[in-house]
Amino acid sequence: MQKIICFVSVASIFLPVWGQSPDWKVSEQNFEHTMSLVAFVNVDGRTLTGSGDRVAAFVNGECRGVAGLTEVSSHQEHLAYLTVFGNTNNEVVSFKIYDATADRVVDVAQQLVFRINAHEGNLLQPFSIAQPALSAAASITEISLAGLEPLNVKVADQKVVFLVEKDTPVSAHTLLFTLTAGAGLFWNNQPVISGENLLDFSQPVSLQLRSEDRSVIRSWTVAIEFASELLVYRRNATCFEAGAIKVTGSSDGQSVSLIRSGQVISSRSMTGGEVLFDRLVPGTYTVQTTAFEKLVIIEQP
Repeated sequence: MQKIICFVSVASIFLPVWGQSPDWKVSEQNFEHTMSLVAFVNVDGRTLTGSGDRVAAFVNGECRGVAGLTEVSSHQEHLAYLTVFGNTNNEVVSFKIYDATADRVVDVAQQLVFRINAHEGNLLQPFSIAQPALSAAASITEISLAGLEPLNVKVADQKVVFLVEKDTPVSAHTLLFTLTAGAGLFWNNQPVISGENLLDFSQPVSLQLRSEDRSVIRSWTVAIEFASELLVYRRNATCFEAGAIKVTGSSDGQSVSLIRSGQVISSRSMTGGEVLFDRLVPGTYTVQTTAFEKLVIIEQP
């Protein structure tokens, strides 16, 4: 009789071990009122996007709301739609974040006051739940156009004007810029990346500048304008007649301002190729348009 020897191979099966998210639950039946938040969640400067990430609201250690993250592809965001439950106004709400990637719970220093039926945040400007807190600074520190050397660049009142020669193409240019840390620039609610954009400047372009914590949004206008040949004439004051400044050019309708001691004392539109500022007392004046500035001194008799 033959002996049959069977060899049994035992294979070890290794399965990944995942951390388990906290068992945060809300006893909704105990509360009469709610407030709602549309929020983004950030830990150590990293905005969370994972399906296992969670954020929870607490009052005196009691869980009052829990939410995961929802992808909002139209805004390239992952946001938490968080409902916070309560009975009375002015309760202090604190937050905890579960970071699934690191498998840890993070306490958030930031707090919120509960207000019945209130709402915080939206798709463009979501409420920030972050540890550590993010920056509220929002500034453009440098700005230029790729491959374009303008005659002049003027930045004032959240408007940037590139002054160019009359024959310069303006329909498509790439914007280069530097912002304060963490801030973002948007056009039509879509992110604008420095050096990776193509914008039509045949009309002024309206942009939104948003701080890192999303709490500040400022509108900026960027425009390309053609240089106009302006000539400025001065008439000094005499014993019998006050001084005057005349500005001539080819752009009817263009606004020309007269400034003295840092204050605009008159603004007029060019008509028939000229603007006249008369009855001027002796002193130092500045003639200014969007892309032109000249110092003029009216002398004493």
